Amino acid sequence: MRNLFILIVVLFQFSLNAQSILNMQQLGDFDWTTDEWSDIWGYVDEDGNEYAITGTEDSIYFIDVTECSNPVLKFQHNSYTQIWRDFKVYQDYAYAVCDGGGCVDGLRIYDMTALPAGNITYVSGITTWFTRAHNIYIDESSDRLYACDVYKPGPGKDDLVILDISNPTSPTLLYKGALGGGYLHDLNVKNDTIWGSFFTGDELRVYDATDPANITLIESLGGMDGAHAHWNDAEQEWGYLIEEKANHTINVIDLANLNDPNNDISIHSQIWDPLSAGSGLIAHNLFVVNDYLYMSHYEDGVKVYDISTRNAPVIAAYNDIYPENGTNYSGFEGTWGVYPFLPSGCILASDITHGLNTMQLDWTIADTCTPEVDINTAVPGGTYSASNHLTSSVIDDPFYHTIYQAEMSINLEIGFEVRGTVTSFEAVIAPCVPNN
Repeated sequence: MRNLFILIVVLFQFSLNAQSILNMQQLGDFDWTTDEWSDIWGYVDEDGNEYAITGTEDSIYFIDVTECSNPVLKFQHNSYTQIWRDFKVYQDYAYAVCDGGGCVDGLRIYDMTALPAGNITYVSGITTWFTRAHNIYIDESSDRLYACDVYKPGPGKDDLVILDISNPTSPTLLYKGALGGGYLHDLNVKNDTIWGSFFTGDELRVYDATDPANITLIESLGGMDGAHAHWNDAEQEWGYLIEEKANHTINVIDLANLNDPNNDISIHSQIWDPLSAGSGLIAHNLFVVNDYLYMSHYEDGVKVYDISTRNAPVIAAYNDIYPENGTNYSGFEGTWGVYPFLPSGCILASDITHGLNTMQLDWTIADTCTPEVDINTAVPGGTYSASNHLTSSVIDDPFYHTIYQAEMSINLEIGFEVRGTVTSFEAVIAPCVPNN
């Protein structure tokens, strides 16, 4: 059962003087091999256990991160030797692809139904529609998997393949073909709307894929230079786009006119916060969870921006998990991917050199996805934020029948019991579901 740490009376802020860390602690790491690591995704099983899915040059790894500070390998599966890998999850199934160097894995499917017992089943590697793909994304609202920049079993390639995965182990083809606009490097899809980053076309393109046989362009936004990855806030009013080139800022995009035929979406502003004075920093992938923008930033590690004011992101936290570059930037080293969607608040990051890193935001960051613990029975009317890392001892005051915090917090479990003047009370966890 996962420990919860309840902030009770007084909280103390730690001062971190090192430039490489701000409001984000590294809890654990997993580096099984000297091979280079690639992208990362996450999964939560029926018992609430949490997992990282990541890969190296020759393998795919499923790692238990339920105890964020102690990643434990559950399953390793060898595959084609290539660093570029991408992973997504649908229900209790994981999907994996690789790219580059003649990869022939196709679409790999893993059944994680029995993961609570420690078992994973490799279902198949399907090469019917492609042998390699650069990225995949799953739109759960319509049970579809999207694969971009795919190479056919024969000669040639396609921009996009759309598969029906309502039967998770037996996908069926809905679309395969070109979209135009250059190299479709990455995409995410929400409610049949494709948000595509076209690297060589230097555009963000938005498509309506409700009818896969008739995909229509809603809007395109130029002015990019190497459009790599994009993500929206939950309201789809603001977007954030990375250009994967040295010294290129992150674009803040105003989406207010997305469905207005007479006006266009536009780039509102840019953000750029290198941790060092050296030139050559490159940004990579990004996600939004409620009021925070999480970014894997290669040699600057993981960065988190407060976007409570959507058009004015402010740096809130970072952890440079690749310090080897010092004050200079050399290119494509460091953090490849970040996964910030686990309910516990455990943040997953994959570093090309150092493998899986598990982290957490400090309590000073008001992470809007942090669960709340209702302890009304013990302290009438008291609802306190829960955090997954602050620990301390507690005292039970026999005169006022009140529990006080000795240092920072109280270390309890769901359904915990307090012995003394307060006989027992239960911590009730409010649902914590990321809204994007």
